[in-house]
Amino acid sequence: MTDSSVGDGRSYNAIVVGAGPGGLATIVSLLDGGLTSILWVDRTFGGGRLNELYREISSNTKVGIYLDAVRSSPTCCKIIDAATHPNALDEMEKIDREDTCQLSLAGDLVELLVDGVLDLEGVAKCKAEVKEARLDNSVWTVKISNQPPLIAPRLFLCTGSHPIQSDLHLPYNPSLAILDLDQTMVKSTLPSLFPSDRQSTIAVIGNSHSGVLCCRNLYETIQEGKRDLRILNFKRREIKFAEYREDGIVFDNTGLKGSTAKWAKRVMLPTDSHQPQAPQEERQRQEEILRQIELPYDREGEARVYKEHLPGCTHIIYAIGYSRSPYPELYLGSGSGSGDSAERRIDEEIRFDSHSSGFRLDGERVDGLWGVGIAHPEESEDPEGHVEAAVGMAKFFKFAERVKDDWVAAA
Repeated sequence: MTDSSVGDGRSYNAIVVGAGPGGLATIVSLLDGGLTSILWVDRTFGGGRLNELYREISSNTKVGIYLDAVRSSPTCCKIIDAATHPNALDEMEKIDREDTCQLSLAGDLVELLVDGVLDLEGVAKCKAEVKEARLDNSVWTVKISNQPPLIAPRLFLCTGSHPIQSDLHLPYNPSLAILDLDQTMVKSTLPSLFPSDRQSTIAVIGNSHSGVLCCRNLYETIQEGKRDLRILNFKRREIKFAEYREDGIVFDNTGLKGSTAKWAKRVMLPTDSHQPQAPQEERQRQEEILRQIELPYDREGEARVYKEHLPGCTHIIYAIGYSRSPYPELYLGSGSGSGDSAERRIDEEIRFDSHSSGFRLDGERVDGLWGVGIAHPEESEDPEGHVEAAVGMAKFFKFAERVKDDWVAAA
C-alpha cells in the first residue's frame, strides 16, 4: 500500500525513519522476517546522501559485494524479478565483480529497490519529517508534520549523518572560506566554488577516505584546466589501504579500495613507498599542485603548523569525520517502565549498541527502538584485530539480516 500520506492508518507494526541505504536494509529485513504493516517515513525518498550527494565518486565496495547483498534478501529478489529491463541491477552486472563502481550505480540500485518496496502490500509511505516520538507502555507514539499521531511497538532510526565542521582555523586565518565536504564530492559543480580569474589555495584537513576523495576531485579539476588551484593536505598519519587476504580484508572499512586507492598510490604516496607512481617530472608537478603537510600530535606543534600555512590559504575543507544527524525529539512517558514518574526527554542521552542495533539509557535497553545505517553501524574486527565501524550498503544489509529475528520477536 503506497500513498503520499498515511491516510486513515494510525497503527503499524513498525515505523522506519529514513529511506537511505540503512532504511532500505531495515525494511527489507523486516519484510524478510515476515513482518508487515510497516510505515516508511522520509522527507524525499531520494535514496539518502549516497544517491543525492555522492553519485559522482567511486565506491569503496566491490560490485560483487553489492550484488550478493541484494540477492541475499528474498524481498529484494522478489522486487528484481518483477522489475522491467534494463534496470540498475542489469547495469551493475555488466561490471566485473572484483571491480568497484561509480556510486551512481549503487544509488540507482537503491532507488530501484526503494520503489519496489513501496509497491509491496504491507508497506505504507509517508513523505514527511518525524518531529517527535514518545514511548509509553512499550508503544511508540510518533508525531509527523500535518498528520495525526501514529503508533507502533517498533521504531527504527535510520537518520544518517553529516560531515563534522570545525573552527580551528579562526586563530590563524579567520577569513578562510569554509567549503562543505559534501560539496566537494560533486566534481561536476566543484569549479563553481572557486574564482576563475585567480589562483585559490585550499587547505584539506584529514586524509581518510573522504579527505583523499576531496583531494582527488580538486586535483582532477586542476588537471582538466577548469580552475587554478593549489592543495595543502594536512594529515596526522599515512593513508590506509585495504589489504585483501585469504582470511579477510585488513582495514576493510577504513582503507582505500578501487580507483581511489590506485590514484592515491600514484599521486599521494611518498616516492620510497615501492608503489606504482608517476614519472619523476610528472611527480614534481604533482607535488607542486598537491602538498601533504604532517600535523604533530601535540597542540603546540599543531598550532605552529597551522600558523605557518593557513594564512596563505583561501579556502578550507574539513574532512575529519561524520556525526550523526539529529534524532527526532524522543521521550519516555510515565508508563515506560523507566521508574520515572514524569516524562523524560532522551534523544541526547541514549547510546547505540553496535552489537544488537538497539539503544540503551542508563544501562538499560530502550523498548522497541533500533538504529541502522551510517550513524548506527555494526562493530567489526578485521584479521589483524583492528576494530572498525562496518559502514556501507552491503554491511547494513548484513547487520540487519543478523538481528532481524530479534526485531520481529520484540513486540
